Amino acid sequence: MGKEGLLSKKLSNAMFVFFGILFMFFAKTEKELAERGNLLWTAEFTGKTVLFSLVFGSILGIALSEILYRLAMRKQRQEKTGPAKAVCGWNTAAVFFGSMFFTLLAWVPAYLAYYPGICAYDFPVQLDQIVNDMYIDHHPIAHTLLLRGAIISGRNIFGSANTGIAVFTALQMIFLAGAMAYGIAVLKRAHAPVRYLILLQLCCMFFPFHWYMSISMTKDIIFSAFVLLFLTAMTAELWEGRNRLRAARYDVLLAISGVGIILFRNNGRYAFLVLLLCLGIALWRGKKRRLLWGRLLLWCGAAFCAGNIFLTLLFHAVDGQPGDKRECLSVPIQQLARVMVYHGGVDVLPEDDGKMEEKDRALIGDFLLEESYRLYRPDISDPVKRYTNTYVVRYRTREFLDTYFRLLAQYPGDFVNAALALDAGYFYPGDVTHAHVNEEEGARNKGYVQTRWDDVTLNAQGIFKDSKWKSLHQILEKWAEENTYLKWPVLKYLFVPGSYLYFYLLLFGWLMLRRLFRLCAPLAFVLGYYLTLFLGPTVQLRYIYPLMLVLPFLWAWTEIDGAVELGREDADAEII
Repeated sequence: MGKEGLLSKKLSNAMFVFFGILFMFFAKTEKELAERGNLLWTAEFTGKTVLFSLVFGSILGIALSEILYRLAMRKQRQEKTGPAKAVCGWNTAAVFFGSMFFTLLAWVPAYLAYYPGICAYDFPVQLDQIVNDMYIDHHPIAHTLLLRGAIISGRNIFGSANTGIAVFTALQMIFLAGAMAYGIAVLKRAHAPVRYLILLQLCCMFFPFHWYMSISMTKDIIFSAFVLLFLTAMTAELWEGRNRLRAARYDVLLAISGVGIILFRNNGRYAFLVLLLCLGIALWRGKKRRLLWGRLLLWCGAAFCAGNIFLTLLFHAVDGQPGDKRECLSVPIQQLARVMVYHGGVDVLPEDDGKMEEKDRALIGDFLLEESYRLYRPDISDPVKRYTNTYVVRYRTREFLDTYFRLLAQYPGDFVNAALALDAGYFYPGDVTHAHVNEEEGARNKGYVQTRWDDVTLNAQGIFKDSKWKSLHQILEKWAEENTYLKWPVLKYLFVPGSYLYFYLLLFGWLMLRRLFRLCAPLAFVLGYYLTLFLGPTVQLRYIYPLMLVLPFLWAWTEIDGAVELGREDADAEII
């Protein structure tokens, strides 16, 4: 154990050096890939990249470790010897309702500007399912049925589908604001300092993406609210640390919100699996706190099972059709398309050396139909993915894997480049492709913040734009259309998706440094969710939004008085 009950200096340095090396590797490779369009992983280039990452990553990591170590020592001394920080004197209910009221008040102008809501993203596709009464689980059926209920109730009660969508948007706003208010109220109950509660409240009210996303008709918003409730309940349980098996204060909310996570995003279950695995390890290693870990594992496991049962029941209740599984093949699709245009002799790029064997060309041709590899875009798999024949993977599995791994051995650099280009927005804070990935020639409002409507499809069902504040609508549209956040020095890093991986690594390092091992458990879900993003089709605001929403709440837990004692308990219990 290090000074002041902190992690040892050697372990701290090693951890942050590793983070620094990761950052420098992705910063260098992603930047050069964006500039050159391709990286040749020769021995010289690889050696220089590794050396650069090791040297500058080590310098960055040691500097970060030293700064954070000193901050942690000062916080430990202040908490042990100084007076407690000022805490909110209001009761918890007043904090909850006050927070929700002021958050909604800040969002109402955007709601009026975009009335009845932003019907972008997958809304037109889900609307088509509703109209044809044919449901495909590629988009969560639970969310599609909610939209169906909003449209039908709008027509039956208000005589207008548009009003039904407006009511749905308002209820979604209330649910999201309520989840944020609950997170603040629970922090207040744990005696979080007033200044952190105020900062959180201001973030909820004025973080620009909350304005847009809270009124967007996409499953990711309800999913995000459930994630916040779930991680708030789990963190509160871990903070209280009640080492017993019988139900505790937040267990029911933990289970309900866990079910919501699984119902409202298909990749929620995979993030859940990583969490369950980590809770199982904690139960095995927890020793003195096995009842706490066992209870959390039990409730999370129950939520996982119940969520999947509900999904199955919904699927059969509406006679749903299974969606194509090509989404989870996004990275292999990009890799095979890339090697085809660089080595397949298809005359797409001048760099094409035509060295690929004919049998490999044939299998890729069967997998990527209609020569869709010619549509290859490094930053998004959709152009190629929509022509993918998953039959090849399902029923010619051995042949597909033989070809995939043979090409990987022959062209490892192209496989790495394909993955780096596809996930650049998650790995590199300097990436800008995430802001333009959905843009089309002649189409507007398809930047990082998407506000574009499919007017023909929506108007046919009585859903149309009816802004109640047109001047504000024009301002907000301009901000979204021009990706204005990229023009803000320094502040832009709060908005770009590439920053958040490193924010979470810093949070993990900060928790480990202060030996707050117990509070690392919620980050297992974050890790699982990130893994699904890395394997996804592209970088989108709505994909990263849950992690943007949750991060400041998780940071706030580290600033509550009592962290020293919690760190000692975790060290004594030998959790890791």
